[in-house]
Amino acid sequence: MRYAFRVAYDGSGYFGFVRQPGVPTVEGKLLDAFKKSGLLDDVSKANYSAASRTDRGVSAVGQVVALNVLKTPNLRALNGLLPRDIAILSAAEVHPEFDPRKKVVQKHYRYICEAPPNFDLEIAKEASKLLTGTHDFRNFCKRDRKSTALELKRVSVKGKKILTMDFFARAFLRQMVRRLASAIIAAGAGEMSIQEIERAISGKSEMAIKPAPAEGLILMDIKYRNLNLETNAGYAEKFVNYLKEKHKSSLRSAAVLYTIMHSIKG
Repeated sequence: MRYAFRVAYDGSGYFGFVRQPGVPTVEGKLLDAFKKSGLLDDVSKANYSAASRTDRGVSAVGQVVALNVLKTPNLRALNGLLPRDIAILSAAEVHPEFDPRKKVVQKHYRYICEAPPNFDLEIAKEASKLLTGTHDFRNFCKRDRKSTALELKRVSVKGKKILTMDFFARAFLRQMVRRLASAIIAAGAGEMSIQEIERAISGKSEMAIKPAPAEGLILMDIKYRNLNLETNAGYAEKFVNYLKEKHKSSLRSAAVLYTIMHSIKG
């Protein structure tokens, strides 16, 4: 049997998704749990594949992996073998040849950050519309492949103090979303003009657009034809409780830092 799994994780404690020797990764923890649960005994024989190679610090709600399993998965037992910051949200049996990377119809990434001072949301929206469509995104990626032209289907920007940017495409280049977010933020902050963005996507000029910090990026969803991997909250109780505790702790830490900062200002 071959199964696809929808995976969520807080990427802050990992060196990215993909396995690396000597450091903790999300994929490493997943494969350990699959082995301990008896779903596989040899990764090389399971035709294992993942939909996206998220970088260090990037989180996910909609990562998808697929592998040939030795028995029907028990998601409650499987989640019990995973650390609190990783959860399997759903699973479905798929075609024996299903590849979660090659069969993608659309990926959805979201970038969240604090708005810079005097941020102009309308200019940021203008920049996002300009980036939508088919362009050469050579200036918006870490160049590790020859072809850098693709279609960005949709981009949206909203928010006041906290910005939320959503990006939709069938595929993204490495670090592309973080560099797109960086350009949109720079445009709204008046640090990059619309004309500069036009030149950047023309593919005719070289521009150094740095990626925004990885911690603001979330892989939200991946869509396929004839495959429904809807989130099942019942399997993610441990993960949700972890997120609640971390959120409460983060709010407390932010309040302490704010108090210290304003006390020094007088």
